[in-house]
Amino acid sequence: MPRSTPSLDMTPLVDLAFLLVTFFILTSSFRQPEPVTVDVPTSTNDSIIPKSVFLITIDKDGRTFVDITYPAVKGRVFKSVTSKFNVNPTVEDSIKFVGTSSIGLRAGEILDYLSKEPADRNKYEMKGIPYDTTKPSTESQLYWWAMYARVAAFNDYNDRKEKAAALKQPFDPRTRLRFAIKADAKTKYDVVQAVIKIFRDAKIKEFEMITGLEDKVGQQ
Repeated sequence: MPRSTPSLDMTPLVDLAFLLVTFFILTSSFRQPEPVTVDVPTSTNDSIIPKSVFLITIDKDGRTFVDITYPAVKGRVFKSVTSKFNVNPTVEDSIKFVGTSSIGLRAGEILDYLSKEPADRNKYEMKGIPYDTTKPSTESQLYWWAMYARVAAFNDYNDRKEKAAALKQPFDPRTRLRFAIKADAKTKYDVVQAVIKIFRDAKIKEFEMITGLEDKVGQQ
């Protein structure tokens, strides 16, 4: 029989590759840039930052920003905080908020911020979430962000645990929302202490301090 060189039509494979690329582009959500950059102090702790975290970021000027990386809890906290301070967001506002990154605004300024186009939000001046070291924690908006985050995280954890038990599915207890503080190396100590006090007053007993990994080269 005469010999022939086998051939393979690659057209369907190329079409499939472009379809997959298009799918991931259309379904991906790009994270908004952080409104503030902090230079964290270094340490020898190489633990990984939790994926689900309530994070308070403090810049060198003492401004505080809040970010919640767990969408389900973030939506609940936003609803509770806005209700506490008599702000009435729409469903669309809530969806927009869940897609934002760190936010450092008074409760009454959030809706104006969300009404901006994503490109214009980067230019929005954030003065930090209000807190006062001379007054009780309950009089600061930052306290209520932490308090409602703890309550929402607790309820979400129990709901998922009960659902898993009802469906007889395995449940990982490590999926609970974690709490953390990330402060600039030049932040004043009393500011960090005030944020820690807010966590304590909100009955958040466990939290982490975010640091950079220290270079161990040349150390004893």
